[in-house]
Amino acid sequence: MLFDKARFMNTAQGSLEECRYYLILARDLNYGDMANAINQLEEVSKLLTSYVNSILTPDS
Repeated sequence: MLFDKARFMNTAQGSLEECRYYLILARDLNYGDMANAINQLEEVSKLLTSYVNSILTPDS
């Protein structure tokens, strides 16, 4: 079960990276100010990484 959750989180991180790519592309094509969206994506990335680390790290 733990590794199923980790696999799901890995998929979520892949989707997050895909979103990052499209936000950068939108910014480069001058579709608008993507700074806020990119900052929020960075925050979600940090939260997701912390969560994955916490479920994969055994309790001390």
